[in-house]
Amino acid sequence: MKKLVWLLVLALLVVPAFAANLSTSNWIGVGFHTRLVPYGGQYYVIWGTWASGNINYSLSGSSNLGSVNANVKINLPGATFSDNWVSGTITFSKVLNTPLTVSFHKGTLSVSGSSLSGATGISVVADVAPVKVTVGVAPNDDWWVPSTGGMLDDFTLNATVAARADVSVNAPVALSAYGLVEKATGTMSVTNWVVGGSVTPVTTPVSLTVYAEASKAPEQLVGATVKALGGKVTVDGNYKLQAKTFKVSVSGDNLVPNVSKVYVEYNTAQTYTLFGYVSASLPVPVGSLSLGAAVANGPDTLFGGFGKWSVSLGGGVSHDLLVGYSFDWDDYSSNGFNRGNLTGAGDLWGFDVRGKIYAESKLMIGF
Repeated sequence: MKKLVWLLVLALLVVPAFAANLSTSNWIGVGFHTRLVPYGGQYYVIWGTWASGNINYSLSGSSNLGSVNANVKINLPGATFSDNWVSGTITFSKVLNTPLTVSFHKGTLSVSGSSLSGATGISVVADVAPVKVTVGVAPNDDWWVPSTGGMLDDFTLNATVAARADVSVNAPVALSAYGLVEKATGTMSVTNWVVGGSVTPVTTPVSLTVYAEASKAPEQLVGATVKALGGKVTVDGNYKLQAKTFKVSVSGDNLVPNVSKVYVEYNTAQTYTLFGYVSASLPVPVGSLSLGAAVANGPDTLFGGFGKWSVSLGGGVSHDLLVGYSFDWDDYSSNGFNRGNLTGAGDLWGFDVRGKIYAESKLMIGF
């Protein structure tokens, strides 16, 4: 009886002050694509149809304890339940006058520098300047479809927990320090720990940040980052003491008209140590034209690039014309430019496009 009274009191505190809005959006598309691909020293034309879509449900609201935002996305068609994801945050802004945020996510959960092993994560963040504390848990990947032992074992025996504390101050100079620990719930043994920090002694006309980090591996890393031209140019370099590898990168954002990104990296930890790319767009009378080119150097030298012309025809109908050379477009469209775009060009749509041109025409109709 006493528990029921407390539940009623809680309901009276929260429910009357809660206002919510539920909205839904969806997109379902069908299409037809034609591809020009190289195979066996010749070019062939292949074609096919496709269909895809998603439905989004969004809930937002507020109460005397804070705000609520949640989102559910369902991918269609052919997706299994485990392919879909649920994510959202609940912010309690009036708990002991401390902003307290609870978030959940179907997918890899990151606790600010640590990728937890499970596919589903829950985190709690308490942020009271200058201290921020994050605690996260990632259950076993199959907790949506319980296996032997069921969901309880996925949480108690087969999960990863992580906790991170950050301290940041900005005067007289910017300083930050953090510590992170990960444990396996079954044995509560430490699977990883990381400590690190940074200092920014110079902010104008360029900014300089020096940082260091140590982990359980064991591994230590020291590095520095310089930013100039209002952050448009970034130079970063670091050295790993145990591995004796170093990485130096230079990136430029929107330095010249129509060129959105220029990036060059030298990393001795990679097989292809030298890697660089440029991304751009050009004005065209109709639609939009995006361009990209990349190079990687290691055992050999790899080049790749693409041009993509996209046109909206109205009424939910659009068309893409892609012309590529010697790189994996699917990897690019998912992850942006990286070494894998070039080294993985041996299997694009089931064809080897290394050193060859390919093309795709894609007509899309959305509802």
